[in-house]
Parts: sequence; C-alpha cells; structure tokens
Amino acid sequence: MTIDRAAVLAAASDLLRIEANAVLHQVEALDGDFLNVVEHICGEHGNTLVAGIGKSGLVARQFASKLASIGARAFYYSAIDSLHGELGLLREGDLLILLSNSGQTQELVDVAKAAQPRGVKVAAMVGRVPSTLSRMADWTLKVHVESEATDTKLPTASTTAMLAFADALVVAVATEKGFTAKDFGRNHPGGTLGVVLGAYVDDLMARAPDHVALVGPDRPILETLLEMTRHPAGAALVVDADDHLLGLITDGDIRRGLARVGKDLLDRDTRALMTPKPRTCRTGTTAMAALAQMESPSQVYVLPVVDADNKVLGLLRMHDLAGLDVARTAG
Repeated sequence: MTIDRAAVLAAASDLLRIEANAVLHQVEALDGDFLNVVEHICGEHGNTLVAGIGKSGLVARQFASKLASIGARAFYYSAIDSLHGELGLLREGDLLILLSNSGQTQELVDVAKAAQPRGVKVAAMVGRVPSTLSRMADWTLKVHVESEATDTKLPTASTTAMLAFADALVVAVATEKGFTAKDFGRNHPGGTLGVVLGAYVDDLMARAPDHVALVGPDRPILETLLEMTRHPAGAALVVDADDHLLGLITDGDIRRGLARVGKDLLDRDTRALMTPKPRTCRTGTTAMAALAQMESPSQVYVLPVVDADNKVLGLLRMHDLAGLDVARTAG
C-alpha cells in the first residue's frame, strides 16, 4: 500500500497546530473558580474524587493520578459504579471534579445530584457553559475549544485541552503546597524516575582517591595523561599535598593542547593546562541539583565533589547523570 505522504503530513501538522492553539486558549479560563478549586484541594477538607465517562474518563484517571503524585488525597471515581452502591464513599468536605466536554453527561449529572446533599463540593470541568453540569456545580472550570481537529469530530482538541487544563491545576496545587522534586521522589520510589529523583551525588560519584585521578600541579602532563588512563573518568583533579582542589584538567584539554602546541606539551607542568577553581558541588547535593550546576551557565561534563574545606571527595560525570533526562520528561 502506498500512502499519500503529503496529505498525511498535512493532516498531522494541522492537528498539532489546532491542538496547540486550543491549549493556549485555556489561559483565559484561569479565573476565580480555578483558584477556588486549588484552595479547596490545598485546604485538605476531604478527598478529591475525579470522574468522567468515555474519553473524558481517561483524562480523569490521569488527572487523579497526578494529583495523588503531588500528595493530594485524590482518587479516580467511577460515576457508573457510584450509582450502583458506591455513593457511600462520599463524605462531607470532599470535592468531586466532573469532566465532560458537553456538560450534559447523564451519569455525571446524576452523581452531582446525589453528592451535593451529602455536603460534597462539585467542580465541573466542561467545554460548554451554560450546561447542566455548570449550572449544578459550585465551581465551573470552562475548557472550551472552537472545534475538534478533524471533520470526523473525533475527540482531539477537546481532550488535549482538558488534559492540559488538568495539568495546570495540578501544577497550581503543587506550587501552593511548596511541592518539590524531592517530595515527588518520596511518592515515586519505583522505576528509573524514582531512582533519579531520590539520588544524591554521594550515590553516583566516582570516589577519590581509588577511582579518580589525583595529580599535583607540578606533575608533567604526560604523567597526568597516564594517571587519567588508569582512572578513566575523562578528567583529573589537580590537588595540593592535602588533596585540596586546585584545578581540573580533562582529556579534551590535553587533545586541544597537543593540536595547538605539539608533543612538547607533554613535558609541561599540569598547572599550565588546568582550569583553576573549577565548578564544584558538595556531598548531600541532589543529583538533579548537580545536573543543573553542570548545565549552567555553560555545560561541563565533569563536576568535582568536595567537602566544606574544598578537599576532594570524588568526581561526578555527566554520564553518571544520563538517567536524569528521564526525570524531566516522564509522566
């Protein structure tokens, strides 16, 4: 089968543009009701229960999961099951967030009718205002899009905008609660992401002197190169007699020096080529913080680890932090 490549790419590009615009449009919906919902969740008056049907139900599941990840007492709530015996889960002070693009989903309307007499607050995240749910709700979160991204009316822009709006609410709650990456790591101990968020430089660094090349400033560059070969970390730390850090020299420094000067470079003292007072970090620094140090203001690939007296304890490599890219993108 041969596909019409131009038509396929045009359709995909159009969808991405439409969905991106739909998300940006939601900035206008960040109003007082949005703030009231954030305030209620942060006030921990009760549980936050999130419900939806169909595609909105899939968004609701992820929304509840993210709220739980930042420490909110949040759960996905099956609207259908609630109408068949599980309304007893609802307690006064709870917040019920109902997701419906139309604002008319009958199962959600029925749940709202049953919840409010129990002292449950209702927030309606809907695409249409006014609608049955928006009229019933204590707070309305309007997630309106002009149109879906295709003529088939397949939920595209509406579900993407709803998911983005839910994320905005999660981040707003996290900001108000002062939630940090360290907190997230405690709630997410499993998998690569958990390892990364819970890691400290002490766990990842190559320890001196057994696994790090330590050289004096007067040592010939040839000997420093041999020491770096015995301890292949891509760099050597230049230290005084008490292992206090004086500078850093990398294999790249040596290659560039040889290209510029020639083999005579190898007879020179290491101090001639070292970077004095390099960027450093202390033990107890989180891996995420160390990565930020290595990337700003300009990227470096090794980071000496020192104590309060600037004595060398180890060396952290960008390679050791490779898994931290997962932490920036994992959901």
